[in-house]
Amino acid sequence: VLIKVPLSFQMTRKVALDTLLPLIPADVQRKANLHELDDAALLVLLLAHERGVGQYSRWLPYIASLPIEPSCGYSQYLRPYLLDSINALRDELGMDVNGWPGELLKATQYAERITDGLARDYGPHLQHPKGVTAEDNLKWALCQVASRATGGSQKYGALRMIPILDMVNHDASAGGFVELTGTERLEEGDFVDATEEDEGAFVVRSLRHGRRKALRPGQELLVNYNVPHYSALDWFVSLGFVPPERYEKWQKLDAPLPRIRRDGPFANIHEDNSAGPGGRRVFSGANTDT
Repeated sequence: VLIKVPLSFQMTRKVALDTLLPLIPADVQRKANLHELDDAALLVLLLAHERGVGQYSRWLPYIASLPIEPSCGYSQYLRPYLLDSINALRDELGMDVNGWPGELLKATQYAERITDGLARDYGPHLQHPKGVTAEDNLKWALCQVASRATGGSQKYGALRMIPILDMVNHDASAGGFVELTGTERLEEGDFVDATEEDEGAFVVRSLRHGRRKALRPGQELLVNYNVPHYSALDWFVSLGFVPPERYEKWQKLDAPLPRIRRDGPFANIHEDNSAGPGGRRVFSGANTDT
């Protein structure tokens, strides 16, 4: 095991609720109950607020490690570079990227509806960096969650922000992120002896094609992001790049937007988002299978 991040160092649904509930007035809670939001929405609110808390936030080291401009593919700031990337995928790799610019625009519009709803309901009660509006702070947080959040067990949060782990790059032949249950035993064939205190922790090992791989000094540790249902466009919209194993021909489906992972900010991207007062139910079905 090269990396181990205990549950206490992860941004989870429980951490978000414990932090946000004291900040939101009772009258707002009655109209826009935080408990009705899914894990992704709560992580967006938590990350945005802790960014605003700044040097007094316990999450400051983690937030400082995040990119100033997140790499989600629908980022307006990165749009010129992303369009260049689409052209390169077409011209250099022969990928069928017809319709991709339009899909990015739709994803951007959907993200704006999400952040507008969160800003309207909760923005005035959160802290934001000086000179940054609630809308812009929430857009920043949403892009971070869309591109960096990790799926976990329902017990501790189906979606989490996990420091250090989200800095490891992807390789399809590497091993995946592993969440410990606390019951692992070497004598039973597991790779580690775990205790109850280890439950919910995430670990990363150096593996290649299922076998242990020793790393030379200076060699990069890689991990498989394990999203086999992602199409090339899904990768591009959520993470801002397309891995080599998805360089095959892409075909547009009938859905108005790409099939984004169901455990993230675009969980209900194909559904009507008019439900709920104030647009508060902007995330739903976080654990619905695609």
